[in-house]
Amino acid sequence: MPFFLKHYFDPDWDPAKLKPEEQADGSVDHHERQFVKNVSAGDLIAEWLPLEEAGEELDERFVFEEKAFPAGRGTGIRRESPDKLFAAVDGYVCYKEGRILVRNPLTVHSDIDYHTGNVDFVGSVVVEGAVRTGFSVEAADDVRVNAQIEGAAVTARGNLDCRGGVKGGKEAILRATKDMRLAFCEYATLLAGGDILVKGALMHSDAYAGKRLAVGGRLTGGSICAYKYIYVGGQLGGGMDTDTSLILGYQPTLLYADQRYNQRIKVLHEDIAFFEKALNRGEEFRAEYEPRLESARSELELLKDMKVELWDGIYATERLDDCRVLVPGVVRPGVEICIGSAYYRVDDFLEDVFFYYDNGEVKYGASTGKMKK
Repeated sequence: MPFFLKHYFDPDWDPAKLKPEEQADGSVDHHERQFVKNVSAGDLIAEWLPLEEAGEELDERFVFEEKAFPAGRGTGIRRESPDKLFAAVDGYVCYKEGRILVRNPLTVHSDIDYHTGNVDFVGSVVVEGAVRTGFSVEAADDVRVNAQIEGAAVTARGNLDCRGGVKGGKEAILRATKDMRLAFCEYATLLAGGDILVKGALMHSDAYAGKRLAVGGRLTGGSICAYKYIYVGGQLGGGMDTDTSLILGYQPTLLYADQRYNQRIKVLHEDIAFFEKALNRGEEFRAEYEPRLESARSELELLKDMKVELWDGIYATERLDDCRVLVPGVVRPGVEICIGSAYYRVDDFLEDVFFYYDNGEVKYGASTGKMKK
């Protein structure tokens, strides 16, 4: 008696022959190509059916005289369900040399671009190429990118490692729940729950490190937030015409949330001014702009209240006495350093110094042998 092997994934999946995802309106999204079929441990991935139950799904290639699963690594059969094949681990499911496998990590042997679309995976991701502008990679564990990250969004719920560096074009946003390691970085936003380590230069970027931030080369431009410790091996600051600010002592993720609130508040103020100007043109504009004005004012008041609550939380995370900024190299004039509410602006060239908090002030001294880690 013949049997049909029904698949709950595409048995013909080929990463070189992906098609764009069709939208409800009939258009296609070239950023979404469903690069892999994610499965979680326990998900059904294939089962045997009597031939008469196959219906329109019948594919002669998967009709067999005997029920013998082509089961490979990462799959399993339950004693109580011998006709069903399940994922034994989290990963992606595919055929390899005639066997069904569930694999983790996912290795992308190319760039992340229009050929692959965005990648969202339940395990770790290794990208052998680059992550191009406008695309995203999201992983439930680690992400490693061997080439560059451009103006893309990369999220790792484990560690993030970019060996080719980041040229973010003011669009890149990189997130890691644990640590982040980069060859270099320019024009990007970085958020890490643990440490951020940049081997070369960190330039014109905003960084939020939940523990420590270390830069082997230059740190120039941007707003840099770390809970406890910032190290710059080469040059800190780019001179009086380059804004470089360091903030320590508060939980950086909360400071990032405050920055997002500030961005939205700025937009709302602009919208309110526009709506008020439109209403002054005459009564014929009232029906369109009055509700929008009231909505913008209501959202603005809500955000102001949320900022007050947020800063209550930020102040509760304050930890100042252990904060240090260590620069064995050169500190250029114009650098601003905040440790809690204490503020210091560098007005002259300094070399081989460390900055610390002392009785409500930011002070500095010679770094040799005095750095507390």
